[in-house]
Amino acid sequence: MRRSHTFYICLVVSLVLMAGTMRAARWNINQVFVSDMGGYYLYLPSAFLLNDLGNGQWGLAASRAHQPQTDQVTNMVTLPNGKVVYKYTMGMAVAYSPFFFLARGIYYAQGRRVTTGYEYGYQFAITWGCVAYVLLGLWVLGRELRRYFSDQAAALTVLIILLGTNLFTYTSNETIMSHGTLFLLAVLLLRYTRRWYEQNPSRWTDALWLGGVGGLLVLIRPSELMLLGVPVLWGLDSRTAVAGRLRFWRQRWGQALLIVGLVVLVAGQQLVFWRLVGGQWSVPFYKGEGFNFADPHIIDGVFSFRKGWLVYSPLMALSLVGIAWARRWAAPAWPVLLVLTPVYFYVTFCWWNWEYGGSYGGRALISLYPVLAFGMAAFWQRWLGPFRLAWFPPVLLLLLLSIIQNYQYLVMLLSCCDMSWEKYKDHFLVLSWPH
Repeated sequence: MRRSHTFYICLVVSLVLMAGTMRAARWNINQVFVSDMGGYYLYLPSAFLLNDLGNGQWGLAASRAHQPQTDQVTNMVTLPNGKVVYKYTMGMAVAYSPFFFLARGIYYAQGRRVTTGYEYGYQFAITWGCVAYVLLGLWVLGRELRRYFSDQAAALTVLIILLGTNLFTYTSNETIMSHGTLFLLAVLLLRYTRRWYEQNPSRWTDALWLGGVGGLLVLIRPSELMLLGVPVLWGLDSRTAVAGRLRFWRQRWGQALLIVGLVVLVAGQQLVFWRLVGGQWSVPFYKGEGFNFADPHIIDGVFSFRKGWLVYSPLMALSLVGIAWARRWAAPAWPVLLVLTPVYFYVTFCWWNWEYGGSYGGRALISLYPVLAFGMAAFWQRWLGPFRLAWFPPVLLLLLLSIIQNYQYLVMLLSCCDMSWEKYKDHFLVLSWPH
């Protein structure tokens, strides 16, 4: 692969814009470990600093001391036996852990032997660690796309995915939410799927990475089990390919078993945690919440002004249109796009709360962006060259619209919870609240 000057220019521009958005850093006012993010994090201070697993009282006290305006009680589940576990699975705590221990080590070296986990250093390290995850995901995604598409098509796709979608909010504002980390893991899932099938002979290390990444995806969010369709569907673009795939699995049955075993082993750590800490293998961690497969809200989830994905990330429509040309340049990814995309949309918007609470523009779809990137890159590969100058104005305007809307969400001009056409119209392109 040749060097990608365009791609690196796009990354630099993106990083500068993100840094500008993060000037009013939330860690200065102890607003990092709150809401869902506080629930993801509870495992680490409870296990490694406060020693209150199964109880939670020290964790509650530490959180309240640093964040009097919030309360972690809603992130805890009290079991019939009196033990306390957490509402959210432990996958994000695993993702945070390198940066958590980095902050702990720095405090220890400074002579601060006792910390609660809610000090500035923990918030700073984990926040920027999650930014690094997204940037790594963008870099690897660009490399993967350039195997099939031109540098320009790959670079424009990566730039749009960061600056032209809600991923920007979940990188620069609600940074330690799960979405940026899931984005990286989905990119790695694609990468190691390709490597495992293309290496001749296929390598055990690729199988090891593929199983570990798949397991961590499920450990962070169990519904990401859908993304395990990537290694199943990759390259199945004909009957001949299906027969070849079955033969491949038979010949490498040991590696296939390793992948499945690692997914089960990594994802199964949650069950082990519940058994050791809570005394039972299963916990109703989303009690009263679930999927209603008879009542999907796909139209609302994609097009409504309340939370519609394409209202707040309009350029992603090109990723759906581009599926029509994906087979021409990226045949292995085409069946993944064709089958997984509708399944993922359907299941996502069958969730009882299709709006996904206080959120911005269909955030649950961010995990699918690495797959959809192949559709968008195929669109640009087909149409960018003949109309290069004609595309510049509309794409630039839609990128600016997306950046403005992400900013409006940051300053709450776009409501996290109850947007409507009237509110959208009243606040369109407005950058500050009237005095």
